[in-house]
Amino acid sequence: MLDNLREDTRRLREIKTKPFPWYVIESLLFETGYQAVVLYRIAHWFKSRGIPVLGPLIARYNQFLTGVDIAPGAVIGPGLRISHGTGLVIGGYARLGRGALLLHGVTIGSPHPGRVEKMPVIGDNIFLGAGAKVIGDITIGDDVFIGVNAIVAQDVPSGSRVLCKSEIEMTPRRDLEPTQ
Repeated sequence: MLDNLREDTRRLREIKTKPFPWYVIESLLFETGYQAVVLYRIAHWFKSRGIPVLGPLIARYNQFLTGVDIAPGAVIGPGLRISHGTGLVIGGYARLGRGALLLHGVTIGSPHPGRVEKMPVIGDNIFLGAGAKVIGDITIGDDVFIGVNAIVAQDVPSGSRVLCKSEIEMTPRRDLEPTQ
């Protein structure tokens, strides 16, 4: 747990301009994404040691405090960054690699409530844009960019970009055409 927290803090240091103790204190007090990561690490530590009640209790407190719902059973590598995490959900059997950046509204989970063990395995250094949904028993490779509001329900190879394509049908309105 401490190694992962050190890596999370090291990643935080890369984007902060203040000296050491101040950016950590400021992040713990005011940044819900960093608070959510720290509380998840504590909840996961209890859950992985088989200590009943404390992991889920801390996870619910995390959800109440930050608006981020990360199940304590999820396995998340070091360097997780959450930016504006409200509405973010990570299911209990999800697996994320190192250096993930997640924005608000991201869902990583199962498509069926009865089959919760069928959750995504996500590689290292991924970006999940706001509102992205990664659903089902799929594998996402390393260095993948998943854009805003993209819905991913099949495997994605390493180094790929997944974008949400909005198709707007452009049909002229008849009432705006010039009459003869």
